[in-house]
Amino acid sequence: MTSTPKTMLAARYVPGNERLVLDDKYPIRALKDNEVLLKMAAAGVCHTDVDLLSGVTLDPRTYVMGHEACGVPVKLGPKVDSKAVHLGQLYSVLLLDSCTHGVNGTSALVNSLGIGKDGSFSEYFIVSVDMLVPVPDGVPPEVAAIACDAGITAYHAVQSTAQVKQGDKVLIFGIGGLGHLAVQYAKHFGATVYVCDFKPAARKLALELGATEAFDWIELNTKTTSGFTVDKTIDFISSSQSFTQAMAALQGNDVNFPSSPKLVLVGISPDNLVFNTVSIIQSGVQILGSPYGPRSALVAALDLFANGTVRAHVSSEPLENVNKVIDELRSFTVLGRKVVVAHGSALRVENGAASEGVGNGNGEAKEANGEGEGTQSKRNSTIRKILNHIPGVSSTSS
Repeated sequence: MTSTPKTMLAARYVPGNERLVLDDKYPIRALKDNEVLLKMAAAGVCHTDVDLLSGVTLDPRTYVMGHEACGVPVKLGPKVDSKAVHLGQLYSVLLLDSCTHGVNGTSALVNSLGIGKDGSFSEYFIVSVDMLVPVPDGVPPEVAAIACDAGITAYHAVQSTAQVKQGDKVLIFGIGGLGHLAVQYAKHFGATVYVCDFKPAARKLALELGATEAFDWIELNTKTTSGFTVDKTIDFISSSQSFTQAMAALQGNDVNFPSSPKLVLVGISPDNLVFNTVSIIQSGVQILGSPYGPRSALVAALDLFANGTVRAHVSSEPLENVNKVIDELRSFTVLGRKVVVAHGSALRVENGAASEGVGNGNGEAKEANGEGEGTQSKRNSTIRKILNHIPGVSSTSS
């Protein structure tokens, strides 16, 4: 077995801190029977991490954050089959193990990789062997990492929840880490794709990735009042504004209306979404929530990266700069996705190829719509409501 150090650099969630605490002497614990120790190759940073650092919980636990991960196995637990897991091979890592997949969503939220359990913002991290998914040749670590959350979630929303098919017209709200992938998944399944995002850079990216038209809020409102309709909407914002616009695009009129309209909610929002029951019933709109996704969705997402069908817009920073990335997410200046890497210089990865430099853009679905501190405060309130229902975790005002 490969020799590993006893301690490592890790970025920890510590109660009461709005920034991650860097610890260069964090102990690497012993492996349990069915666990694997991986050397971190890349770990994605997303708004869930920002939310967890916003002071909305009284979670007494201190743990390493990072739930979007890929790495290379360097040590196997006593009962792990060495023929099934190959030392030195790159693996993407599912957020949930087989046990956690069987519990309800709110319980899983605080008992998963990097959210309650030690995650991947560290030089090494430990997971259950059943969380490993081999990365195909040609997929860089930075891309393999974001496949584990942004990829699997967006793919599941498009393929399984919305059931996008050839000939569909699909409207996607929020072209951030998940949304820019969803554009390409919908195109892959044969849809004509439209997007709505407040920021010009995000709209430009969507058009480059295959969207037919890209609207800001005013432009979309003008289109829908003129009879513009779609078959499905996939919403990575889930605000009252995006919900209203989605309903308008799905309901159609006496001449032009979809036969089986679906409104899919993926993003987390503090807004209460209001609708008229008569209009829902008469139009037949199905309102669906779309959570994470199964192993098969991660495998599919990785394959689409490997064969070049889908391109990830992702840039990276050294692990030591993880708080810098958190701050960029808070200030809404990330276009696509950002990851941290434990070793080597920062890279930009596009079209499956790595080049020097770090991109700077407009960020995730929420920040792509020009929403700032007030929205973050409302997000905190929503998360507190969720956490209040989880045994052992209480909440407080931020």
